[in-house]
Amino acid sequence: MSSKYRMNGDSFSSFEGGDGNSQGCRVSIATGFILLLLSLAISVGVGIIVHFAGSREVVCQCGGVGTTPAPVTMSPEELKALCIGIVQDGEGEEICTACSESHSNTTASTPSESTPTQTPTPTVAPSNYRLPITVLPYLYSVELQPNIYGTNDSMFDFNGSVAIHTVAQSASDSIVLHAHPTLVIDTASVTVLNVNTSAGIAVDVTYEELRHFVTLHLGEVMEVGHHYSIGMTFRGPLTQDGTGFYLSFYEENNEKIYLATTQFQAPHARKAFPCFDEPALKAQFDISLVVQEDTGRNYTALSNNKLKTKEPTGVPGMTRHIYERTVTMPTYLLAFIVCDYEYVEDLASNVTYRTWAWTERLEFTATAQEHGVRIFNRYAEYFTPSYVYDKLDNIAIPDFNAGAMENWGLITYRETLLYEPGVSSASDENWIGVVVSHEVAHMWFGNLVSPKWWNWLWLNEAFASFWDYHIVGELNPSWRSLDLFVSGDMHGVMVPDAARSSHPLTTNVMSPGEISATFDAVTYSKGSAIIRLMHLAMGQELFIKGLNRYLATHAYGNTDQQDLWDALTEEARDNSIMLNMTDIMDPWVTQMNYPVVNVTVETGKITLTQQRFLVSGAENASQDTGAYGYKWTIPITYTSSEDPQFDTVYNYSNLHYMKHNEDSLVVDLDVTLPADGWVIVNLKECGYFRVNYDVNTWNNIINFLSNDSHELIHPINRAQIINDAWNLAKAGLLDQSIALRTVNYLSKDLDYVPWRAFIRELGYVESMLERTPLYGIFQVFIRNTVSTPFARIGTNITETMVPIEKFTVSQMASLACKHDLPECVQFAQDQFQRWMGNPGSNPIHPDLQSTVYCTAVRHGGHQEWEFAYTQLHAAESSSEKSRLRGALACSREPGQLQRLLEMSLNPEEIRPQDTRTTITAVANNRWGRDLAWNFLKDRFTDLGAAVTSFSGMSRLVGDVTSKFNTELEYKQIKDFVNSGADISPAGNAFNQAMDRTRANIEWLRDNYSIFEDWLKQQNANSLLQ
Repeated sequence: MSSKYRMNGDSFSSFEGGDGNSQGCRVSIATGFILLLLSLAISVGVGIIVHFAGSREVVCQCGGVGTTPAPVTMSPEELKALCIGIVQDGEGEEICTACSESHSNTTASTPSESTPTQTPTPTVAPSNYRLPITVLPYLYSVELQPNIYGTNDSMFDFNGSVAIHTVAQSASDSIVLHAHPTLVIDTASVTVLNVNTSAGIAVDVTYEELRHFVTLHLGEVMEVGHHYSIGMTFRGPLTQDGTGFYLSFYEENNEKIYLATTQFQAPHARKAFPCFDEPALKAQFDISLVVQEDTGRNYTALSNNKLKTKEPTGVPGMTRHIYERTVTMPTYLLAFIVCDYEYVEDLASNVTYRTWAWTERLEFTATAQEHGVRIFNRYAEYFTPSYVYDKLDNIAIPDFNAGAMENWGLITYRETLLYEPGVSSASDENWIGVVVSHEVAHMWFGNLVSPKWWNWLWLNEAFASFWDYHIVGELNPSWRSLDLFVSGDMHGVMVPDAARSSHPLTTNVMSPGEISATFDAVTYSKGSAIIRLMHLAMGQELFIKGLNRYLATHAYGNTDQQDLWDALTEEARDNSIMLNMTDIMDPWVTQMNYPVVNVTVETGKITLTQQRFLVSGAENASQDTGAYGYKWTIPITYTSSEDPQFDTVYNYSNLHYMKHNEDSLVVDLDVTLPADGWVIVNLKECGYFRVNYDVNTWNNIINFLSNDSHELIHPINRAQIINDAWNLAKAGLLDQSIALRTVNYLSKDLDYVPWRAFIRELGYVESMLERTPLYGIFQVFIRNTVSTPFARIGTNITETMVPIEKFTVSQMASLACKHDLPECVQFAQDQFQRWMGNPGSNPIHPDLQSTVYCTAVRHGGHQEWEFAYTQLHAAESSSEKSRLRGALACSREPGQLQRLLEMSLNPEEIRPQDTRTTITAVANNRWGRDLAWNFLKDRFTDLGAAVTSFSGMSRLVGDVTSKFNTELEYKQIKDFVNSGADISPAGNAFNQAMDRTRANIEWLRDNYSIFEDWLKQQNANSLLQ
């Protein structure tokens, strides 16, 4: 017996049915005694039978609805003979024939009498989680009633009904669809109707929990092409786990105001209603939501399409909101929300564009609304077919695990969407612009055209991640969105993607856990960089034309990568341009990792070769097989010291390619370089690869940067030089002394982007050295390096500054205070003390708050920590709450850090959406690193239940172990993996953690003495200045 159900007519966790009055099996006392003896005999023999004939296990079911029989392990022949014998003796009237080969003989003949059974849970994970397609859905009618009224949220739930209209695809006697274990289906309500004949079909229901499979066993074989309607009612809990149909709340005058909302990606629609929960099984949806009107609040309901009508339900105070039918779409894009919200509204390209928030926060929708209208207009200008609805709602949800979700017509966001002047920072505004742009992009990429399966998730997320910053950059050139993308997302993902534990963009996934794990930096950030390659190869005008061909060809359908290549190639050829996009792009999406291009500069030419870049483990990679042998077709752009041109617009007409099936490429230069001349390859890092020059060229580039000429090289390429050199050295492909010299000039360069690269690479060095004797002199080096730029830039931020200028100030202050530059620490303590003296008036600029808060808590004591804690609970802005949680993690006191870790799993203290980032903040603190690791191990199951965002557990494991660099720490990870704990929620993260830890160990072994000498020399030089 499984703990998932109870006997005596009580409901399963997944099914319920019947009226509780069914009589079940009726046997005499004598027969009962015989059956008792028989059951004892069976129990003795069951172990032997299971061992030798486990695959022949059957379930004998006796009785009517509401009774769950125990499995009996016997051969079909033995069990059938036993049943027949008892019936022939006249003692049994309803002994079932569960051992019959046909499911149609296992239950009573009408749906209302069907007996639900739970199929045995497989002992090993199944290899196939895909639904067997015996029918295809084309229309759902879904009605849901969330019960969110009152104060006892533990009792909140929802109930509903669904009718699914399908067409039979095979002559089968079963239909399989999805339902989550928390969804309670009333099996007595389950009906299947042959629409063509208007005849009801007998149906029996079984459930497999691991794959969430609900199987409807039919009393007859379906006829191919006939229409079948499936109907049932159900109920489920409204919990605060952030997935499916779930509960959220905000506080108004110390009162919790509840809302019901959804997050169905991926795959969570099955938590709200039984459905065919796969992206290719698209259908239209008729949605109805039942809302209680007499609550004293202004509850409204939203869904994907606009409201069609309202009608009374017949229950006093309850109103049914009926929505216009949706377009054909996958289940994961559905959304239902019942809330007490208001909105602002504008018209964008003839579409009603609205942003929603609760009443007291409505004024803070202005920034998102303004950016959103401009962004939507640009997408509407570029892409066809046109946006499909005449409204687009955007809504800020208090509890939301992801950053945002592209539900078609009803986009959901975190409350970071709300920009509060004086509280929100420049990074908040940048987030709003980019994330709104990302979600609007999905209205075409992912919604209009969806992937055939989650293997091709990047066709959604990579396109949205490219166009998000690209469109924002077009509309706001001063934001330098491309510079931020390269120095942030792209440089960031090139670290995990340089490991053998990475994965290709097109990657095979099956289980829900595997699907969730693909929502990672590779899919988003690498994917974006690869879309940028397509854009480079074709040029913007031709690329947009090709994408519109792709969208028009596959509108309301599903695709894989070849469909994209074909559309782009056909568009190029129709414009008399001979581009084979399969040949150019396929190696980038079917192979993990990326190349390093080796550049040798000779008289009048450069010679280029490529090899797979791995930061570690290259010696064990010879047996790895890539679809193209780990070679890529690489676009080559370059400039030289004789005529530095970094803004040349490239496309199909002026690109050089090093092809995946060629050993090298020779490019003739238009000039002869002098002895101190240089060439820079990969302008603005338009290609997703690293560049390694010959030693002479490296030296010439470094000398040029140091000679007050650095501004002649584009900031992105200045960042690239640092980022490539340090990672090449990490991989053993470049002498570390060369990499170290790439940052010597930085005291003269105040631009945000190269400093971002420096901080990233020095951050890695710091994490490796923070528990070694070198950490003290490393701190001295950073203070010496940052003191002059900090003095020049200062801490004054004005509202006339564009975001990247504010980032520059805050970045420099963060680096200076983190490494205890005295004047920065004093500034932070003074500012924080002023705030503590007058808590109602915060004098600290929002862009400096994270740095000031953290520094004050780290250098303070109990009073500062408790003040930050109090302010955390008083804050209304999600941005302010985030900064204060980060500040609490800056403490040096283990007790305070442990308290914060425990708070991360208490939803009354910290919302589940913020659990991961809170633990990560503790792990990033060198006083909290071990505490966070032990907490992760000890509370892994609890964390798996709390951290339900896309790849959330994978990211958490990576964050907590990122600094591990000792054999002991490597062993600790390995021991936990081998402990028998269920680590599946983290996907491949522990393997990646072991790979990274091994690389860290090797880096520290190979570079410790090099850094010791270099740091001593740098500090000695600073004393002489």
